[in-house]
Amino acid sequence: MFEGLALGSRIAPLHFDRQFWRPYIWAGAYAITTPTGMAIGLVIRTTYDPNSQTALISAGVFDSLSAGLLIYTSLVTLIADDFFHGEILTASTWRIVFAFSMVALDAGLMSLLDRWA
Repeated sequence: MFEGLALGSRIAPLHFDRQFWRPYIWAGAYAITTPTGMAIGLVIRTTYDPNSQTALISAGVFDSLSAGLLIYTSLVTLIADDFFHGEILTASTWRIVFAFSMVALDAGLMSLLDRWA
């Protein structure tokens, strides 16, 4: 859910001046990504052995790619944009400390969730 919200929040403010068809392509790609993955999973579910070496390597590679994309998205596009180009630059010291504290708390809670799950 959070990945979809992050992706949608980044696609929504894009400006397309002369290429009026681009928003429709982005919206279509956004809309078919999850159903396509679910359909592939349903097709291969009978032939998939989760304990095979190929499956474990594939899962590790895809998990690492997903984690890397999420880290990049959170650090570069979401947090950096808010902290370096948002209204936080003119905020009070307490608001800046609160914002950084919430980022640290979020990182800690996500680490706890990862450890628990």
